[in-house]
Amino acid sequence: MKNENNHLKELLLNRRVVRNYLDTNKEYPNLSDIPKLTIKIPTAGFSRGIEIVSVENKENIKKLAIYANEESYLKKGYGKWLSNSKAIFLILINEQAYHERYKELDKQNQTSSSNWSVPYWYVDAGAAMMNCMLLVEETGLKSGFLGSHNMQIQKIKSLLVIPEDIEILGFVTAGVEGDSTNLKKENLNKKKLLHKEKYEK
Repeated sequence: MKNENNHLKELLLNRRVVRNYLDTNKEYPNLSDIPKLTIKIPTAGFSRGIEIVSVENKENIKKLAIYANEESYLKKGYGKWLSNSKAIFLILINEQAYHERYKELDKQNQTSSSNWSVPYWYVDAGAAMMNCMLLVEETGLKSGFLGSHNMQIQKIKSLLVIPEDIEILGFVTAGVEGDSTNLKKENLNKKKLLHKEKYEK
């Protein structure tokens, strides 16, 4: 990093989702600390309902790529991504942990977790996802994210022995960047996203 005093700022400025990895035997940093640091997040009521499965075994990574339908991605002309990952980190949500926590004595006078207008387990899972991606970037590898909406969930759960009542948010990937296809849209930066004092279009 150019400026150690602005380490997080530098990570954020240089981070981008990479969905094209090289198949390489090049040495890469130890990733074993990433899962335990990923879940160092604030969780609603300290429910601790966010869990991680880390996968570095190459054969399991290839199976996950199949179950996440990488083939359909390749048919569109994109490069290999999931199957060339050095590691895949599954962000898991244990919703029941939140409901159990909010039944405890010190939470009984608060809004029931079943009636939250925003399900905070998704908020917490998003925080873990971002932690994980930044931790991957810090190693010098590139990160990506794939949501679970187009995956063969039951096959993934069977492979990794994930209980039925645990939800998979998606995969955070770590890999060596290949030639990237430019997926930027022309109007990407035209929409106003930052507002001060009041919302302005």
